[in-house]
Amino acid sequence: MNPVAAMTAARPRAGAGEPGAAPAEPLYVWLFLAALAFTVFSGHTGLMGLPLSPDRPLLAFAVLLLLLDPERERLRWRSFYVVAAVTILWTTLSWVSSGALTDSLKFFALFDRVAMPLAMFPLGALIFATEHRRELLLRTVALLGIYLGFTGLFEYLRIGALVWPGYIMANPGTSTEIRAGGPWLFPEPLGLVANLAVFASGLLVRTTKSLLWRVVGVLGLVGGLVASLVSMVRSVWLALIVAGLVLGLMVPRLRRWLPLLLVASAVLIAAVLVLSPEFRDVLVARITTERSVYDRQNTNEAALRIVAQLPLFGIGWGEFVNQSLLWVRQADTYPMTTVNIEVHNVFLSRAAETGILGALLWALCFATGPLLGLLSTPRTASARHWKLLGLAAFFVWFLPSLSSPNPYTTPNYLFWLVWGIAARGILVDLPPAPAVPAGAGEAADDADLRPRTPA
Repeated sequence: MNPVAAMTAARPRAGAGEPGAAPAEPLYVWLFLAALAFTVFSGHTGLMGLPLSPDRPLLAFAVLLLLLDPERERLRWRSFYVVAAVTILWTTLSWVSSGALTDSLKFFALFDRVAMPLAMFPLGALIFATEHRRELLLRTVALLGIYLGFTGLFEYLRIGALVWPGYIMANPGTSTEIRAGGPWLFPEPLGLVANLAVFASGLLVRTTKSLLWRVVGVLGLVGGLVASLVSMVRSVWLALIVAGLVLGLMVPRLRRWLPLLLVASAVLIAAVLVLSPEFRDVLVARITTERSVYDRQNTNEAALRIVAQLPLFGIGWGEFVNQSLLWVRQADTYPMTTVNIEVHNVFLSRAAETGILGALLWALCFATGPLLGLLSTPRTASARHWKLLGLAAFFVWFLPSLSSPNPYTTPNYLFWLVWGIAARGILVDLPPAPAVPAGAGEAADDADLRPRTPA
């Protein structure tokens, strides 16, 4: 076997003949998971003493090995690919038209916010083609939830000796604030990834056969809740509540426990507020603060002015921060606060910078990709699990995106990756699913997780 085939091909099942032995996965699966893990430090690896961020070369090598793997599944032709290609081309032309080709920040913004998230959609379907690989991803996200929970809590409590990497506490932008930012140094990505970790960890607890990883899943769920709380981002909290309620109402097993979970959550929150007056004061301050609301109102109104005057092409990709002073106005009913910031709405931002067509293309990417995947009929219990996770990911991503530019690499990658896995049924050529006799292999109270009809 040549070296390339040795690295790309899946090897025989480890410990053949041993019941329950896990398969040995191809190298690109591990490289891809490592790249995802390293994205949490993207942009700050220089503060860790690393010459470059490992996530990009790891990701490139993983994709290359995937493409060289002769045993990989084949994608079906979907209109999503045309829409995605046109979206990337239109955004690139918008960047070129702004006359800032030497601006590396705009290039990486295009790469991390547009090109790679759209690429993650089919990559998720191809790379995580087996139940074991998908569990490896859940394990990775659960471990990330544990890390973010501990790091976020100790950062919030200002116990610097227990926060890693050290640049988190050394950064003046977060060390004096009342909320945690984690390795991103900003609270929004901490809250977004933490929320996803809550639901991914819950799915790991539900599906894994390993007691060890079930415990890890529980810890990841708790860590995600802690990190979400100390991020102190209201839209993140709202997204977590809405996603939890939607899943709780959709899944019969969860629906039976939903009232008890709501009561227990209310009691726990009340106890924390009573026992920690300092935390209560911080929480009330965050809930009642109006400055960030004024920031969003100012930038959103400016974006609407741009759309009204330059509806077709906008002002150019990544140009709002540079031109905000030309478009922000003093309102009659609220003050002008910070102006040199991005539009705090992903959809308005696309419209202002790339025109109405650019915003419509972005919306069409979601409609022809993740939305169709979530609306398709699952054929297996695993497919139904991942569609539920994809639905939770939608609310976790959508609601904060209405009040944030969401420029962060890790959440953008992870959400589109999860949606791609949830849409495997429409993205790849799958073999016919065998009919499952009633009651075989599953308990009676898991009927809500079975395919509704045999494939």
